Amino acid sequence: MKNKRDISFATFNLYNFQLPGKRMRYNSTPYTDDEYTAKLFWTSSMLKKVDADVIAFQELWSKQCLEDAFVHAGMNDDYTLHFIKDQWYNIAVAIAVRNSWTVLDKKIHKSFPDDFILRKRGGGANDDQDDDEVEVNIDRFSRSVMQLSIGHATDDSIKPVQVFAVHLKSKLGARLDQQEAANERIKPHRSNLGSALSTIRRTAEAAALRWMLTDMMKNSDEPVVVIGDINDSTLSNTLSIITAQPRLRRAFDSRTGNRSDNGLYTAGLLQELRSLNGVYYSHVYNDVRELIDHVLVSEQFYDHSSNRVWSFNKMTVWSDHLEDDDKASTDHGVVKVAFDYRP
Repeated sequence: MKNKRDISFATFNLYNFQLPGKRMRYNSTPYTDDEYTAKLFWTSSMLKKVDADVIAFQELWSKQCLEDAFVHAGMNDDYTLHFIKDQWYNIAVAIAVRNSWTVLDKKIHKSFPDDFILRKRGGGANDDQDDDEVEVNIDRFSRSVMQLSIGHATDDSIKPVQVFAVHLKSKLGARLDQQEAANERIKPHRSNLGSALSTIRRTAEAAALRWMLTDMMKNSDEPVVVIGDINDSTLSNTLSIITAQPRLRRAFDSRTGNRSDNGLYTAGLLQELRSLNGVYYSHVYNDVRELIDHVLVSEQFYDHSSNRVWSFNKMTVWSDHLEDDDKASTDHGVVKVAFDYRP
């Protein structure tokens, strides 16, 4: 029987969920009424399958779209929806919280933390003989990060969970500005330069997010969960920066994982440790299958931690639609991770 203090998290990239007739990306055609209705049906159907306590969404253009989907799914009375603001331009994150949990506080992070800096001054022969001077002038997230403090609606003994909904910069190469794009010397290299720019931005965003997490988690027992489209795979450098790479316990008599004051555990790795031969992916590009949509959890959700509150149950990925050509669906798998209350 389900314990009312169990909790589940999901990440759901909505893939350009916009109202009919409204502008989307520079190279996208607005939805017709029929196309919007089809997308609404598909999205609401997936919501009913996922049925998670906390759902982080990406690529939402209008709050009305998500409100319509929850009404159509018959779930609007069971959830409270949270948006970055009433209206916005471009894609954004959002969070749905089941009413068995209550939101105690909400913050929107657009700017990187104060004092955050990515700079290495060149030392050359006077230093370590590496010419590694670099400076990255990025001071904000490409898509705002939403942070909710979530408490249990009827049990005050449960510590609030800090939930971060994120959508980091895509792997898709950035479009160069016209000045560079028109340069004949640069033209043959636009693709790799655009990819490099996107990677640099995503890495900077990961470092800024880790800064925020360290400030919150260090010397604290506060449960923390990061949910969203991180646009990089489980063992990528991006994930390594965000998670701070806590060690996993592999042997029964080991003390590894007993404490991880600052780290986040990747649900995909926790599931792989349980699975005999499972292959999990949430995105396909050029026939490469990767899990790039993640749920990352603090030690309060790790089985072997002395500070455990919840125990990992399972991760479920809905990805069959990635093999279809249904324009109403999404180009990402939907990931749900469930935890049992077991302090």
